[in-house]
Amino acid sequence: MDKWAEIKERLKDLGGSVELLADGHKLQLVKMHDSKKIFVVVYVDGTVDFEWTKTEDGKPVHPQGRFWRPLKRAPHSKKVYASAKRAFGKKEADRMVTPRVIGVVPNFGTEGAVVAHLKKHFPDLEIQADEVAS
Repeated sequence: MDKWAEIKERLKDLGGSVELLADGHKLQLVKMHDSKKIFVVVYVDGTVDFEWTKTEDGKPVHPQGRFWRPLKRAPHSKKVYASAKRAFGKKEADRMVTPRVIGVVPNFGTEGAVVAHLKKHFPDLEIQADEVAS
């Protein structure tokens, strides 16, 4: 079993977790829920600091933000596209409704999403060995 499949397997059940090493940072992925949704939270060096959510030009300001999910939103909804096209022209209207990265957030909707993000950006990460055998 490759490391990506092992990460998905460990996060399969609610409460599942896995510890990883990537770029000198210790990551802990934990599958949890609030009352409505199930998601995977990424802790970097044991914490979630919301100062790390800031971005500039679509890139995280803090290096810890690289491990989190980019949050994309458009400045305006697609409902205003037709009127914006008449008022500002097609090029500007397209820019107004195109999603851009406005921040990064520490949660992913599924274990597959977090694995895809880590696989793309950190292909050489390592899974930490469990110290306590169950």
